[in-house]
Amino acid sequence: MNTLNTLILASVAAVALSACSQQEQEETRKAAQSSLEQATEATKQAASDAAEFTRETAERTGDFLSDSAITARVKTALFEADQVSAGNINVETIDGHVVLSGVVATSEEADLAVQLAQGVEGVKSVENDIEVQE
Repeated sequence: MNTLNTLILASVAAVALSACSQQEQEETRKAAQSSLEQATEATKQAASDAAEFTRETAERTGDFLSDSAITARVKTALFEADQVSAGNINVETIDGHVVLSGVVATSEEADLAVQLAQGVEGVKSVENDIEVQE
């Protein structure tokens, strides 16, 4: 809105040039030029702010999608392993850090689930919260 007001002021000043003396015309031209420069600078700043907001939003969205993709890859790896009861293991991913939870029959099965998760691209760490059924 501020940019629009500045542009309107510059336009009015340009129209007023025709009815003024040479000195007044020069002063008005300088004022109009200054207003136009301010409007241009304000527009550049607004565009820069919008671009930064877009980048930050894209990064946050990318992080979410990456975590979702990692979770899906870990679940797939668990389901593909015959020695793991994948349906009994929950997978959560936050910033690339995977947390496995649930209940399995043996400690070997839990260890294998951890190893499989660690082998998935994008996984930074794996926390084993899997309980072994006794």
